Amino acid sequence: MASFEKRGSKYRAVVSYTDANGVHQKTSKTFPTKKLATVWASEMETKINGGLDINAGKITLSDYYKQWVETYKAGTVREATFKSYTAYEQIVSTLFEDVKLSDLTTTNLQRKLNEFGQSHSHSYMVVFLGSLKTALKDAYLDGLIQRDVYSRLKANGSSSSKSDNFLSVSDFEKLRGYLYEHVDDMATTPFLLMALIALETGARSGEIQGLTVNDIYRTHISINKSYSTVVNKITATKNLSSVREVTITEELADVLSNYIKQLDGADLFSPKHTAIKISNYMKKLCAKSGVAEIRFHGLRHSHVSYLLHKGVDIQYISKRVGHKNVNVTLSTYAHMLKEKELAQDELALKILSKK
Repeated sequence: MASFEKRGSKYRAVVSYTDANGVHQKTSKTFPTKKLATVWASEMETKINGGLDINAGKITLSDYYKQWVETYKAGTVREATFKSYTAYEQIVSTLFEDVKLSDLTTTNLQRKLNEFGQSHSHSYMVVFLGSLKTALKDAYLDGLIQRDVYSRLKANGSSSSKSDNFLSVSDFEKLRGYLYEHVDDMATTPFLLMALIALETGARSGEIQGLTVNDIYRTHISINKSYSTVVNKITATKNLSSVREVTITEELADVLSNYIKQLDGADLFSPKHTAIKISNYMKKLCAKSGVAEIRFHGLRHSHVSYLLHKGVDIQYISKRVGHKNVNVTLSTYAHMLKEKELAQDELALKILSKK
């Protein structure tokens, strides 16, 4: 319901309504003429009658994001993933402080993201921005913000000097040779076996640390769970596609068989390694084996890169490494596929050439 008040030479329009929670609300605005005030009041009443809470945008982005995480993420994602969202809550709070949803613009959002990206990697910014854009999209669909302020947002972030987090073909074979030469050391340094499994299967760190003796077969490894360093316990795999059976070579099967004979318990790796410990071990392994320094996850990338180089079908590789679909593989390894395409171009021209 609208009412009007004359204040000097201006007119103040007041629109009252009851929101979805039964709370009495009102919004007002002052105009130079009564006609403008009447038009605005009519527009507000139309929006209210359409189910829009026109005062909802007064909530801060920080408070909304926190509510969004609690509503849409609690109990629907893995515990480790939920912890990431709660960490993002603090980032949103720090970046945008008391900025209300109604005051958001693409420009002020992007400026804050650019500042934050100066001290964070591009890959981190992509994930963080993905969550923020999803929350803002929901706010837009719910009518809490009046326009799309999120679609044009870009993830910047600093470029890593180690963007090529995978081994060349020669380094792949060199590291694999080194690991097989040190099989006898795996009982006292289990990380060596972790690295070999990652290199030859493309399995993730958590998937490898979650392995038990019951997951090991002569022909394959069954991946059906994962160890989370964030919550320090065994959890479900990253997604349903991550549950898979990965075939292994006879050589790796022999290594695993001999290793298992020396175990006291069911877990292949106990105690578990923290992310920092894995990083330190990886640096030492690269140095000792004489290969380019990469992170542990780079062993997974190296596995894919090596198979691509050897001409293995990408559909098979996608299934082997547990991607949801081949598009994920194509996107993740686009740079490698481009190199493969260039090599195929040269081969095709050589075959077609009359010279």
